[in-house]
Amino acid sequence: MLNLTKIQTLAQEYSPQELFAALVWQRRFNQFNGEEVIKDLSQNSHLWASFLFTKPIFAPDENGLSFGGLVDTLLAMANYRPMPESSIIHFVAYPGDTLYILTENQDTIVSPLLELGKKWRADSVDITDGNNEEYGLRLQRRLQIRLQGGLESESFWEQRDGVVIAYWWD
Repeated sequence: MLNLTKIQTLAQEYSPQELFAALVWQRRFNQFNGEEVIKDLSQNSHLWASFLFTKPIFAPDENGLSFGGLVDTLLAMANYRPMPESSIIHFVAYPGDTLYILTENQDTIVSPLLELGKKWRADSVDITDGNNEEYGLRLQRRLQIRLQGGLESESFWEQRDGVVIAYWWD
């Protein structure tokens, strides 16, 4: 049963990113330590725009629907502005094992995030920028369009190119 008062309070007081951080914080399995990951992300917030913790997203589908939806969600969270009357559902046993981080496409930003993947003992770390030759041309174009200029900067007129880094734990 949903406690609407609690949901309303959560929706008014916390951003979607903070809610996902809480989901990551409570997860611990095999080599994954959610508390450690969130503490590192908090200390390095200048390196990322948003993150999503979920099950792996299969990317190479012909139309790019699965990975495209992930990119849309990451961009929406990165560019989030508070909305009144939002509603959320909080899941206690969140089954995620893959952390997707949206960040700016710059070596000086991506490299430290790759190092964090080693510290976090991720079983695999992958970068998606829309140029993966394993993806079909349609998916490549869609990802490139969404990631190029998709991140808003503090200046409304300046936009930045993004990449998605995926960390997976077995």
